[in-house]
Amino acid sequence: MDYEAIGNSIRKNWNDANWWRSVVAQFAVEKCVVKPYFQYKGNDGFYVMDEDWDNLLILDACRYDMFEQQHQLPGTLESRVSRGSNTPEFLRENFEGETFEDTVYVTANPQINVRLPSGTFHDVVSVWQDHWDDELNTVHPEVMSEEVRKAAERYPDKRLVAHYVQPHYPFVGPTGQKIGAQAGMELSKRMADGDDAEQDNEHVWDKLKRGKVDTATVWEAYRENLDIALESLPDLIDDLEGTTVVTSDHGNLLGEHPEPCPVPMGLYGHPEGVYSEHLVKVPWLVIEGAERKEVVAEASTDDELVEGTEERLKDLGYL
Repeated sequence: MDYEAIGNSIRKNWNDANWWRSVVAQFAVEKCVVKPYFQYKGNDGFYVMDEDWDNLLILDACRYDMFEQQHQLPGTLESRVSRGSNTPEFLRENFEGETFEDTVYVTANPQINVRLPSGTFHDVVSVWQDHWDDELNTVHPEVMSEEVRKAAERYPDKRLVAHYVQPHYPFVGPTGQKIGAQAGMELSKRMADGDDAEQDNEHVWDKLKRGKVDTATVWEAYRENLDIALESLPDLIDDLEGTTVVTSDHGNLLGEHPEPCPVPMGLYGHPEGVYSEHLVKVPWLVIEGAERKEVVAEASTDDELVEGTEERLKDLGYL
């Protein structure tokens, strides 16, 4: 637990009754009741690397119900249960302690670089390092798709994982821009770069808890982020060889009760270790390719090591 970040929040908000009621009370319920409940029940989610695919496109924080409603991609859609309710847990459960020398991980999310050791994959292509949009504080999905295409050409005999940021905030569509400044992926990027950073804006879930934005606006901004990501996929999927799967690492809660846990309040965002349906039910869209890849495992070329960034994530209270 990040005691320094908690202390900073208390110093900043100690005399704000709304903060104690809307943020602290829910945090306490989540940590003291909800998470222990789900840890006791356990998680029987699936392991993505055990599945049959050549290309795995991960849309970060994409709820199954929203994907089902919004997507117009070809293929067969099923739902699966994720191994994690946030990105660090998803990465830890699926990849930690293993090596996948037949796989290249292309990522717009800096968390991969700080959560997994070098050598986990044949290579890691860190799109966020060279293609970060400083105005949007994220990597735009169109840019990400182009870099995935380049990686597929460079590594034709490797399984390919492509980890997009969207629909995870920051929300980059017109509704999202109206919400205003939001803490989010820019913090991970600064930390992975080794730069100093402070969380000087609330993330969207705290804005929602405190009544600074309404649920309908956040839902629309969230949906717009997914639509923007989906628009970047059809041409890429056509260009990729083999069977492609579109999925997510986890979902989100927008005030729903974390069923089946019998708590009297709703939760927000994607807290770790909370395996309610809207957090771990994810899309699994299979698009069969005309020909499969001939995948070859080779020694890792991923020698990148970003030192100290995991502690910096904790220091800044990113999670």
